[in-house]
Amino acid sequence: MATAVHPAYGATKAFQINYSEALRQLGLRSNPRIFVTDIRPGLVDTAMAKAEGLFWVMPVKKTVAQMCRAIKRKRKVVYVTRRWGFMAALSRHMPRFIVDSL
Repeated sequence: MATAVHPAYGATKAFQINYSEALRQLGLRSNPRIFVTDIRPGLVDTAMAKAEGLFWVMPVKKTVAQMCRAIKRKRKVVYVTRRWGFMAALSRHMPRFIVDSL
C-alpha cells in the first residue's frame, strides 16, 4: 500500500515485489533448482527503526529465524512476522476511502 508520507518507499517496494516475481519465474524456467523467496519484513529492531511511535518492532534474531525457515521451506512470499502478513492482507481489502485517509 502506498502512502503519502513516503511515496518513493512504496514505489520501491512495488518494484521489489514485481522484480522478485520475475526472478522466480526466470529461475524456474532456466533451472528448476533455483528458487526465489520474496521476504517482506515489518519493522526490525535496527538503527533504521528508531523513530517514535513505531509498533510491532521485531527483534533481529526472531526476524532472521523466520526468514531462514521460509527459505528452507521454499516459500514464494513470506511476511515477517506473521502479524505483518495479516496487516498486508487487511490493507489489500480495505475500502479506498480508508486508505486515502491514512
